[in-house]
Amino acid sequence: MMRRLLLLFMVVAGTVIAAGCGNPSNSAFLSVDKACCTGCAACVRVCPSDAIRIISNKAVIDPTKCIECGNCIEACPVNAIY
Repeated sequence: MMRRLLLLFMVVAGTVIAAGCGNPSNSAFLSVDKACCTGCAACVRVCPSDAIRIISNKAVIDPTKCIECGNCIEACPVNAIY
């Protein structure tokens, strides 16, 4: 499965500093960056296994239901799922 990470790059005194939503780690399960999630529910609408719920205006993925198809990653407009 392709994992996507949106990065904004800024060069400061010859050093590249990366910032943005997402997580560079290779997590075994899909995760939601709560700081970036807007609660738009785009991920909920595309999840074929009904593994995502919006709780307190943030997406929450149930790892027991998630089949890691990646639909939510592609659907998220702010790249909050990784």
